[in-house]
Amino acid sequence: MAKMTLDESGRKYLVKIGLEPVGNRAILVEYAPNDNLGDKLAHFFSSEPYILQMCKNELVLIPMHMHVVAGTVAYYSLENKVALQLSYSSVQSVEITEKGTNYMVSITTDTDTICLLSPKKGVSAFMGATGRWHMNNMDDTLQMLKSLQANVAVGIN
Repeated sequence: MAKMTLDESGRKYLVKIGLEPVGNRAILVEYAPNDNLGDKLAHFFSSEPYILQMCKNELVLIPMHMHVVAGTVAYYSLENKVALQLSYSSVQSVEITEKGTNYMVSITTDTDTICLLSPKKGVSAFMGATGRWHMNNMDDTLQMLKSLQANVAVGIN
């Protein structure tokens, strides 16, 4: 039996819980640290990756686990839970800026601003199969994120 990719595994789980993931609209992200040195150091040693998956009416973050062998990330696996679910109707704005080797994705909702980092294509090229998947999805996913404000009232088709 062939092993499912992260994308297939995540989509299967989301469909199982009643969400409608949009194909090829998912990328790797992690929560962005604050700008103080302590937060940056803590983030460097303990950041956890997520898959940001765009769905028909919401975006979700699915936690990932890094499996390290001999000091190197050997592979990733998904946790079957949704860490964050934001309906598009709660999104007020999305800003995407370059920050070093990452894109900073700032999503402002009715109540808060969520800041995420996503590796640029050049960095993800060194992440094996997961990095290739991320690179292939990046442009379309970032474009869909940018267009959320225009589509807030009608959902995403």
